[in-house]
Amino acid sequence: MHSNRIDLPALRSGSLEAYVVSAGPLDIGPPEKVFSEVPKENALADEPPISSSANGNIVVEQNVLLIKNGARTAIFETGTGTSLDPERRDPLHTSLLESGFRLDEIDAVLPTHAHLDHIGGIMREDGHRNFPNATIHLHASDVEFWLADERLGTRAERSAIVARRNLTPNLDRLVLHRHEQETFPGVTVFHTPGHTVGHTSYLISSGSDALFVVGDLVHHPSQLEFPRMRMLFDTSPLEGVDTRLRVLRYLASRSIPAFFYHFPYPGIGHVEASGDGYRFVPPNRS
Repeated sequence: MHSNRIDLPALRSGSLEAYVVSAGPLDIGPPEKVFSEVPKENALADEPPISSSANGNIVVEQNVLLIKNGARTAIFETGTGTSLDPERRDPLHTSLLESGFRLDEIDAVLPTHAHLDHIGGIMREDGHRNFPNATIHLHASDVEFWLADERLGTRAERSAIVARRNLTPNLDRLVLHRHEQETFPGVTVFHTPGHTVGHTSYLISSGSDALFVVGDLVHHPSQLEFPRMRMLFDTSPLEGVDTRLRVLRYLASRSIPAFFYHFPYPGIGHVEASGDGYRFVPPNRS
């Protein structure tokens, strides 16, 4: 796991400071359980590996972005916390503390959506808040969807249970945002549904610089090469494809740096058009 923070130069021109820390790796399963179809047999094998496990599953990163705007501090996503393994120490806490940040100085938690690997670190197993002074910013439709009784008894039940454990004790701290609203100083909301009904991406602006927080519109570089490949984790896979295409066109046409939660650490780079798809270009690489 990457425990030391990386300072991001992408937001250097304004008043914001930006850093990336790690919430550790995440096994999301074998390719055939993640993607509905792989357009060519070696689509995943041809890509530089994100990480690999002995059983051939796709293992992705959980990159957590932290920004400071004056006296206020926000983080984007919280990782799984201990929701998948109550006996382990939360790797995000380790990363934050080793990087010089305190949990009580976080003023806002901005998940892109309410899946367990994005909000699982809001609460501790003993019922205490990990970020005691933070508001939690989510799209209203995602909160409604994941707290609904209809999710129980379905394949979405595990995420629903984690959502209940992490969101229900914080209903008075929720900030329900909407499309194109500024939800935190310098941070504008873009409703990007498909992966979940209320999936949100964020545009962070600082002076003349900007950074687009993609969220789970893309999990793996193969989804740039084959952006029409559907993902089985999406609440609406076809809408997920449409949203992914729209956002990738936007990023490629404007050359805005993008931040990818599940890409190799630290997850920042540019999206460029390449043939019928796109490619990810890390900093200082052409």
